[in-house]
Amino acid sequence: MNKLSEHTVFGVVGGDLRQAALANFLLRQGYEVHAFFLDQQPLLDRQYISSDPAGLGCCDVVVFPLPVSDENGALNAPLYSGSIPLSDCLNCCRSDAFLLGGKISDRDRLTAQEAGHRMSDYLTREEMAVLNAVPTAEGAVGIALSERASTLWESHCLITGFGRCGKALALLLKGFGAHVTVAARSAGELAFARTLGLNTISLSKVDSILPEQEIIFNTIPSPVLGEKSLQLVAEDCLLIDLASRPGGIDFAAAGQLGRKTIWALSLPGKVSPITAGNIICDTVINMITERGDLIENN
Repeated sequence: MNKLSEHTVFGVVGGDLRQAALANFLLRQGYEVHAFFLDQQPLLDRQYISSDPAGLGCCDVVVFPLPVSDENGALNAPLYSGSIPLSDCLNCCRSDAFLLGGKISDRDRLTAQEAGHRMSDYLTREEMAVLNAVPTAEGAVGIALSERASTLWESHCLITGFGRCGKALALLLKGFGAHVTVAARSAGELAFARTLGLNTISLSKVDSILPEQEIIFNTIPSPVLGEKSLQLVAEDCLLIDLASRPGGIDFAAAGQLGRKTIWALSLPGKVSPITAGNIICDTVINMITERGDLIENN
């Protein structure tokens, strides 16, 4: 049986509580772990935390956060009191280290390349995407419950898009007893939704059912509900956009029309950081195992 060498040294760099949870999971599995720029977090013993990137030189695997950097090119480190350029961290990593990150931008890749590294994106992994949809869906349901004075039971809910997140969300809402309609472009996805006992409609015809919806969840990261469509939405309808930028709802138009809209980005890190950190941990271990050079043959 092949397994990851117990002598593998991990560096966990920046990020939110997901990264702290990731470091904890790795520690519990017996690995040596060094955490960087995670000062303001309650999950990890401070003895493992450093603000000196030079310590990255001892790490075989370095896991950067999701996303890797902020809009200014600095390391994404909301739990660190200061700011550090991503390049400073990359320059301290060994040339043979395995570097991973989530939602790696073209700028991040270029910065890594200039430092002599290649960075692999764990967010593109299927197991990560599938499992990450669960805390996203639960977080969306939590928002709906907290923002309305009515039950989800017997509420009319519309989900635009039926990818991983849409599927997880639909099953949760159905479990609450909501009347769930799925709007999608793919005939195959709509057919699958029908097998789950869900109502379906082509996305091109979604305007016809907007007036009766009480909650609308968008999961499509491209324009779906513009001003014309939003005019058809009931004034007391709650709109929750779960899609990454640019989102699928015209937020400016929604504001002008007085429609309550919430753009719920990065829900796993906000509502379920421990579970999300565990998912990242499992995904990272899978990626290292497939790479093979840190594996022991028994």
